[in-house]
Amino acid sequence: MTPNRGHSGATALPGAGGWARFSDGAKVQYATPVGVASIGPHAAARAGAAGLVLDTDGAFAFGLFVTMLFIPQLGTIGAVFFIALTAGYAALSWRRLYDTLRPRAFLLIVPLLCVFSTVWSEHPSETLRYSIEFGITVAAGLLLSDARHPKAVLLGMFFAFGCYMVASLAFGQLVKVGVDGTTAFSGLNSGKNLLADTASVGLLTSIAVFFAGIEDRKPVRSLLALFVGCAQVYALVEARSAGAMLGLGLGAFAFFLFFALRHSALVVRATVTCILGLCFIAAALFYRTLSGALIDAGARFFDKDPTLTGRTYLWQRAADLIAEKPVFGKGFSAFWVQGNTDAEGLWRYAHIASRDGFNFHNTFIDLLVQVGWFGLVVIAAVVVVAIVCLIRRFITKPSVILCFWMSLLIYELVRTPIEYIGFTEFYYASVMVFIALGSAFAIGQQVPQSRRFTQRAPQSAHPYFRAG
Repeated sequence: MTPNRGHSGATALPGAGGWARFSDGAKVQYATPVGVASIGPHAAARAGAAGLVLDTDGAFAFGLFVTMLFIPQLGTIGAVFFIALTAGYAALSWRRLYDTLRPRAFLLIVPLLCVFSTVWSEHPSETLRYSIEFGITVAAGLLLSDARHPKAVLLGMFFAFGCYMVASLAFGQLVKVGVDGTTAFSGLNSGKNLLADTASVGLLTSIAVFFAGIEDRKPVRSLLALFVGCAQVYALVEARSAGAMLGLGLGAFAFFLFFALRHSALVVRATVTCILGLCFIAAALFYRTLSGALIDAGARFFDKDPTLTGRTYLWQRAADLIAEKPVFGKGFSAFWVQGNTDAEGLWRYAHIASRDGFNFHNTFIDLLVQVGWFGLVVIAAVVVVAIVCLIRRFITKPSVILCFWMSLLIYELVRTPIEYIGFTEFYYASVMVFIALGSAFAIGQQVPQSRRFTQRAPQSAHPYFRAG
């Protein structure tokens, strides 16, 4: 996507348009990481001479998500990059950190609970390490949830998923599925479900970028999103993942529904959204029955093993582990530790020679094992409050961005019965879940005018550019 050239004479640098400032009809201003300034005639001339400075929010989102997507290949270096990027972005935004964290402070209860579980953890050092890393992951998500230009964040994520998909299709591999010799596409890693999840989230991002491009009258951006989306659909089909396809179907349906409701009357939007909310409450109350039916339907439709490749055995063993410490659990990330007899047995059962990177393939069961019923109830309460706030914001101030984050949450929630969602450190799904939950309190592009700049900007200056 190449941004339009403004009358100021600024020229778009190659690749700079990926996350250039979005206008949406606002007056000619630019937001620095710590403030706002109007562009006067002389500043506009300097912008044309000095070139462009990339949007901080979009550039950070691109760098962060590329790091997370390629972290299996980067290893420890990827974790260092993640921490450095998050620290740098926080430093650039330090003047508004308080305003960012204040309305979202209750979301910090989740990582703080994980840290607190060190007190009763069976492996305190492991719990402390992973809970701190998870806390940094949550912080990155909350910082991005308050980005001043959320569409730039969306576009940065889109380019990150697009780059990963191109690399996967170019250098990907096939893995065997089952005992009959069937193969599935797994991309750059050995897990087909991981690729399917990446393709599904990337496809939801492409759909949002496509419609945002139409809304902003950027046809090149929409065509690029369409092209990348087709590649992601191909990868998803070849990965043969029932859970990802079922989740994507409901997530995409939710996006189109929310998108259609944007311009409806407030009463209609509130009524339909509240009905959907009641449906989710009913689904939560009958979680066991509905999740079992969903799993069985998915297994039959996609011709899968009814045990979902051993998940039912994992859940049986998890039930015994939960019974041992039902209230507080074994501590955050304190079970899958090398040397733990129970974990070693499950790794051997699942033929995981590396003895790491495994879970119970059910978010609720995993949390019960780690932080018990106490932790699960606290986390569920925090998430429910955040979702209610997000729904309320959509009803009062609907936007394409909120449509995307709500559909992303639905996609992830649908998959919680068969996957571990939202609590893995340095993982894109965890970051996106907390961006979505934090978006209920986002100001977005409504940046207050700085008192130090009172000169009104001329209409000739283009809002995509600012002085370098």
